[in-house]
Amino acid sequence: MKTKLKLLLAVVSVFFSCNRPVSKETTTIGNTENANENAVSLVDATLQGDELIKTDFGDIQMEQTFITKESIDKLNHQLYLQRAVSIYEWSLPVVSFQKWYNASSEVYGANDLDFVENKSFDEKVGILTANATTPYVIGWANLANTGPVVIDYPAGPSAGGVLDFFQLSLGDLGLAGQDKGKGGKYLIIPNGYDVSKLDTKGYFVINATTNKIMIGTRFLSTDQAEVDKMKDNFLIGKFGEPLKPAKFISNTNKRFSGVMPSGYAYFELVHQFIQDEPMVQQDKIFYTYMRYFGIENGQPLNPSAELKKTLTEGAKLGELMSRANQIEPREDKPYYDNTTWYRLMGNFPLTKSSKTDYYLDESNEYYFEAVTVTAGMKSNTPGPGTTSYLTNKKDKDGNFLLGSNTYKIHIPADMPASNFWAFTIYSEVTRCFIDNTEAKDKLRATSIDSRDKELKINDDGSVDLYISHTSPEGKESNWVQTNEDEGWFPVFRTYGTQQAFFDKTWQLGDIELMK
Repeated sequence: MKTKLKLLLAVVSVFFSCNRPVSKETTTIGNTENANENAVSLVDATLQGDELIKTDFGDIQMEQTFITKESIDKLNHQLYLQRAVSIYEWSLPVVSFQKWYNASSEVYGANDLDFVENKSFDEKVGILTANATTPYVIGWANLANTGPVVIDYPAGPSAGGVLDFFQLSLGDLGLAGQDKGKGGKYLIIPNGYDVSKLDTKGYFVINATTNKIMIGTRFLSTDQAEVDKMKDNFLIGKFGEPLKPAKFISNTNKRFSGVMPSGYAYFELVHQFIQDEPMVQQDKIFYTYMRYFGIENGQPLNPSAELKKTLTEGAKLGELMSRANQIEPREDKPYYDNTTWYRLMGNFPLTKSSKTDYYLDESNEYYFEAVTVTAGMKSNTPGPGTTSYLTNKKDKDGNFLLGSNTYKIHIPADMPASNFWAFTIYSEVTRCFIDNTEAKDKLRATSIDSRDKELKINDDGSVDLYISHTSPEGKESNWVQTNEDEGWFPVFRTYGTQQAFFDKTWQLGDIELMK
């Protein structure tokens, strides 16, 4: 009797254990102790039945092909994170310009069609990879407010351009422009404007693709009297109204930061940019992604706490991915074989049209660490208005450039630059000038150019430069100064680039670690 009772209890126990509901928290393939062992990779997953799938963002649990609530939350978060990163990549150039546009009024008090002259170290230190040799003269306009704009551009040596807010070239000004350095009238027409209302005869016409635009130039003459004359003859205004001398805001010695913010503040600038901007068809997918986050034209930005957290993560992940592309370009190769030098302009189109594919990796390689590019800057045609740029992140042996080390670079003779060359170093963190508080002349501490009267030239016409936190003994005249605890990178510029640069018969030496 006792034996039968024990057998009956055992059967009942098995029955209830087999039919007991299993909680979602413990649902796994096999038992919880062996869950990770039984998980399959995403590549090997069947996506059917009871399956635990291992992914980079956590395990995904399936019960008879249904995805559990916890796993659905993981997938949704990952989807939104991927969309946030995509928006980040697409918007890099516009966020950089929006930040600069804001600073023009907030820091310098400039209105649309006013020009801020950035000349001193403090006025330039906020510009991504600014040059240290020529002043920047930068103006902005919102064509939605101004309508068509006329520039009566002065004759003389200058290199300028008009750019949309994706930093794509609308047209060059000066030596590389339609006026060829002789001056002339330019008419900038807003996107979608009825051109039949305008008499364009006698104008160089520029068609804008965004409402907000940049108008910038660099006066290249070293003769201040010639520069002053060009500024006096620089006229600007709305079409149909008398033109007035351009207003130049100069000698402020004020700093601004053009560095794109990390985290949620980045997307606040994205939201600011799209207000009153026309959406072109090829950007529709990015506008769709933005709408899911509440980033919309004409609507306030007020995402939920969860979406705000995802945008913060997306901006930081996007920044890391852009930094990686900057250090090891995904769609670029060294300018010279078997060297670390890249040409800074990258392989992307300068203009935007419905027939143009997206070049996200190619353009972001440039726009993460630099601002503005015109056809003249990217030209492969030798001439006085052509400037070429080389950059890298590593020394000859493939190691990162560190402020704690001492380096040497050899610049061969017969430099292919009809005007001059310049070697400038930047912070890997900010992509702006190395800001060395110990230096008395900060521009000179961060940059050397061939016009420097103290520069020592070798007997064969070549030049050796030294880069370190403290100067090697006797090398002060050929030395630029790093910060000891900060990674850095150079930009080597040739002004008035000649054919030997383009056909590579002249080659810049690699940066070498001095031991």
